[in-house]
Amino acid sequence: MQTDFDFTSYISRRKGVASQVGIRLQDYAYLEDIERMRQLSQRDFVRQGLSLGLQAWKLARMRRINANSRLIEADDNVSQIWSDVCAKFRHAPLPLRIMPMQDDWIVPWGDDGGTFFTLSPRGYALPTSSMQFIFGRAIGALDNSHVPWMTITQFVDDLTHGIWNKATQIPDILLHWSRCAQITQDRAGILASRDISGAIYVIMKSSLDWGDDEIMRELRRYHNKQDVDWGENEVEKRIRAIEIFMESRIYRRTAGRSMRDIDEAVQELYAIFSVSR
Repeated sequence: MQTDFDFTSYISRRKGVASQVGIRLQDYAYLEDIERMRQLSQRDFVRQGLSLGLQAWKLARMRRINANSRLIEADDNVSQIWSDVCAKFRHAPLPLRIMPMQDDWIVPWGDDGGTFFTLSPRGYALPTSSMQFIFGRAIGALDNSHVPWMTITQFVDDLTHGIWNKATQIPDILLHWSRCAQITQDRAGILASRDISGAIYVIMKSSLDWGDDEIMRELRRYHNKQDVDWGENEVEKRIRAIEIFMESRIYRRTAGRSMRDIDEAVQELYAIFSVSR
């Protein structure tokens, strides 16, 4: 008989493991992300939906994902970059597979029984700093208890061929959390890459229908401190939030702003953008 997924114990285990290895959830996680996760964990119908959804995913998709993907060879350069990023967060190398038909750069899959990651061909072809950024985001999802929720949203989106997501029929509580989780994951990404250019490239490439020449033009303008065409408010908002985090003591490893300061600044930033929309 299959037991229900225990979300509360999942978070506790993640916190315990994280504290043992030196990366604690409160180190870089966005406070509102943590609060939204707490809200999710306290709603019975949400926990039950997560449990049933993960069971359905295991039955309907898990084996197919493994069958349609392949493990990256140990001597592959991408495997070395992945191992290096895992090590930055005190993880042994985690399972990473190439998924030919995947759109997203990298997708974490799993529940409290284990996690693996699938990398798309375009993710495989990214420059090193951008690859480090997406890898850091993926590990950030794992370390901050995001993976079960991401698995479910990706699974349902696949089942409905994207209609569920595009029609914004995601329950509000999950939608609000995913926006906060993105901030936490971006922070993990920049901790892994320590290169804002790689982060900007990934965010613009995934959000805009632009070619590399257009993105590189705006990157040059950014580094020359000229006005940048961000294409969309969402792109600029994410970059500005990363810039704020880069002022933190955690990122600088020396003197810098406290995480309370950083989170308040990000909340103010998002409030300004929501008014200007």
